[in-house]
Amino acid sequence: MNDKSYWKEYYRKNPNPVDPSTFAKFIIGFMEPEKKLIELGCGNGRDSVYFAQQKINVTAIDQIEEEMDYLNKKHSLYNLNFKADDFTNLDDDKKYDYIYSRFTLHSVNEKAEKRVFDWITKQLNDEGLFFLEVRSINDPMFEKGEKISESENVTTHYRRYLDFNETIEKLENRGLKIIYKLESQGLAKYKDDDPTLIRIVAQK
Repeated sequence: MNDKSYWKEYYRKNPNPVDPSTFAKFIIGFMEPEKKLIELGCGNGRDSVYFAQQKINVTAIDQIEEEMDYLNKKHSLYNLNFKADDFTNLDDDKKYDYIYSRFTLHSVNEKAEKRVFDWITKQLNDEGLFFLEVRSINDPMFEKGEKISESENVTTHYRRYLDFNETIEKLENRGLKIIYKLESQGLAKYKDDDPTLIRIVAQK
């Protein structure tokens, strides 16, 4: 399911980065300056801008061309580049020290997730880190809107909710080592929404 029109309108109304997410501030402790990071699905760039300000070399991917053009014009940081692309079908053959995905894998179906996990495994440098934050199948939001499968629903837009243990298993089966894992509420409260999230840091 493609929600591009939804997100295009969303970022038209909310074009500017706000404070970095709690996840970005948490995982910055795993990073070193001057390393290369790619963000898969950067939205309005809130976390990509934060990482670049911490001296990380950032490539930020999102499908909304207008937003990527706007952010490239707004930010002149030497180590930050916004690029319009589909993060589930990247042909980028560059290697990265860090791959970052927050609130993006629950926006694509399982077939697309497989492509992303395979790409991550290939493009991470040795000892590189994959950072994942995503809504869990135990998220209260899953009980709202229209349920379309055992793990998918539609509210204002499509979401697919991930299983904590299955996600870990998928990454481990690709040779990644889980060095941090958590499933919990209270990690990213926003207004009345207190999602149950999965946080994972995996190392190649």
